[in-house]
Amino acid sequence: MDLQPTISEGIVFLLYFSELPDKRQALKVRYPLEEVLLLCLVGMICDCNYISEIAWFGEKRLAFLRRFSRFAYGTPCEDQLGVILASLDVAAFQS
Repeated sequence: MDLQPTISEGIVFLLYFSELPDKRQALKVRYPLEEVLLLCLVGMICDCNYISEIAWFGEKRLAFLRRFSRFAYGTPCEDQLGVILASLDVAAFQS
């Protein structure tokens, strides 16, 4: 039995959050919101409790994350990650 995560499992997660509004200016978006949320989820599953730990995890485990999505520009640094997460519409995220 193969317990390795599959590409389709990553896609299902990304589709779930594809309806979330992204307030950032589209032409300036380097890190898609779905990828940022995937990074945060996987980081938290791997016991990253702070934004700094999630950013570090993304940098160190980029090859693993790319099994689920493109991550064309890699993953955001701690400061960028904080700005992106702070821009989330909490009400839309909770619904």
